[in-house]
Amino acid sequence: MLPAKRRARIIELLRTEHAASLRDMAETLAISLSTLRRDVEYLCETGLLQRTHGGALLEPAALKMLEPSPEIASAIASAEKQAIGRRAAAMIQPGQTVIFDSGTTTAAAAASARERNVPFTAVTNDLAIGSMLSGNAAIHTTVTGGYVRPGSSTLLGAGAMQTLSRLRADLAFIGTHALTGETLSDTSIELAEIKSTILHAADRIVLLADSGKFFSTSFCTFGRLVDVHLVITDDKLPPEHAAVIRALGVPVETVESAPAGLRGVA
Repeated sequence: MLPAKRRARIIELLRTEHAASLRDMAETLAISLSTLRRDVEYLCETGLLQRTHGGALLEPAALKMLEPSPEIASAIASAEKQAIGRRAAAMIQPGQTVIFDSGTTTAAAAASARERNVPFTAVTNDLAIGSMLSGNAAIHTTVTGGYVRPGSSTLLGAGAMQTLSRLRADLAFIGTHALTGETLSDTSIELAEIKSTILHAADRIVLLADSGKFFSTSFCTFGRLVDVHLVITDDKLPPEHAAVIRALGVPVETVESAPAGLRGVA
């Protein structure tokens, strides 16, 4: 198993169990204790985990602002994200203009959209998504201006916001680091500013989020659930959580994901 996938599984396990011993984690994940210990040390050094006596737990305060590396983030909830992405891509109609927010779930939607071979115009603040979509000649791809967020392919700043604020697209796929109650939030002010701009840049806003994002909190709010026209998530979202969102008048669509998938952050 690749290191990024192992570390993603550790994060997902601790999201469920909150804390666990190294021995229990090694047995659950079917990896050696020495390998598990190295991965835990790495995640502690990045600020995502905190060591306990003989084990580890998630660092609650850090998770509001820190994010896993792109490699780990893409491995968390990979099956769920792919299923969500396929459903989102199926919504795109020929000739539409579509905004793709930066993120691993929106990237899954972009990958599925590229494979569908439907002609449309795409706008994104993500260099990796832009590169992916531009590989299909049927898709006219525009990448916003701005500066590259260190350690990622995300474009932020005035240049990105200026491009997005001038748009009125048909459809926008947006992600979130966390969703709680009626509030959407992310890990930095700069990210929140971009996402807030996207919420006002399309006729139809579709939130793409795996079930691990729900009813958690992050550092900076960028919008409300009622700003969204549809939520697409995976079938691991508890029915009572979906009912809370629907009570706000926001439709929720769940997609089936593989049992081996992981829930998590990105």
